[in-house]
Amino acid sequence: MTEEYNGWTNRETWATKLHLDNNPTLNEIAWEYARAYDQAYELGQVLKNWIEEDLLTFESVMGGRWLWIMLTDIGSLYRVNWREIGQAYLDEITIELANAL
Repeated sequence: MTEEYNGWTNRETWATKLHLDNNPTLNEIAWEYARAYDQAYELGQVLKNWIEEDLLTFESVMGGRWLWIMLTDIGSLYRVNWREIGQAYLDEITIELANAL
């Protein structure tokens, strides 16, 4: 039985990337990190640490309800494939650069 979900490793990975893409504040910060790294694993670990360690800071900025909705939707951050998310950002950067030429 495969856990793949919408082309991602699992639902938690898909939901995490979806929230990063759809929240303007999170999206801006994630792209700042993405542009600073060129290895998927390293970028994934930076994103993981940011979400797991700094996400609670957003609670005071954006409200507890937003944080609760995001974490409830994702489920377990432990199951997120952070390297896959890092690679997705690097792939998007590669496409942007190719289109700019």
